Amino acid sequence: MNGIELTFLEEKKKLSIGTSKIFGNPDVWDGFKWLQYTEDGEDYDLTFICQINCAEVAIFDEKGFLPKNGMLYFFYDMDLMPRESSNGNAARVIYYNDYGAGFSDFFEMLRCDHEGNNMSMPEMKICFNSEEIPSEHLRGKLCAEKDGELLLQLFSFETDKVSIKFPDGLSLCFSVRWETHIDSYMKVPVTIIKTDIELR
Repeated sequence: MNGIELTFLEEKKKLSIGTSKIFGNPDVWDGFKWLQYTEDGEDYDLTFICQINCAEVAIFDEKGFLPKNGMLYFFYDMDLMPRESSNGNAARVIYYNDYGAGFSDFFEMLRCDHEGNNMSMPEMKICFNSEEIPSEHLRGKLCAEKDGELLLQLFSFETDKVSIKFPDGLSLCFSVRWETHIDSYMKVPVTIIKTDIELR
């Protein structure tokens, strides 16, 4: 699959607000509500997978399909790791339009248990098409072509602090169905986009 290659870098310092990252906690706006899935009538939190700062990736988006600014957020049910989104609950993608203003008013939203302990996995910076990191450390790809095309693919990986292994050596794929071209989403601040996932 062609696309923008993703590698993950463990930083010694805390990442600044608005940086593209995998895991950790999302940098969000006032009024953000954590996305959930429903199972047997009960609501459960989806796991924050990553956030993509569109301004950081724009230079690599040769076809210009992705927004030039704003943030894409990816959430998934990491507890059950469903192989596909049969009921639409398993995954969500959010696009936040910052209108080019940056993320100065954003804050890191912690996902905590009942005792106040942070439940997130350690954050890692996402690097795009980086020549500084060996190709064997490739962790995923970002690809946007047309309606229904694969947007994000993540491979299993392991570091000293994080181990993510999808069943049977498969990769996690988010397929976004743009109802209209992404430009239409530039007129509103927040859009929850219809998303399919598949382990393949």
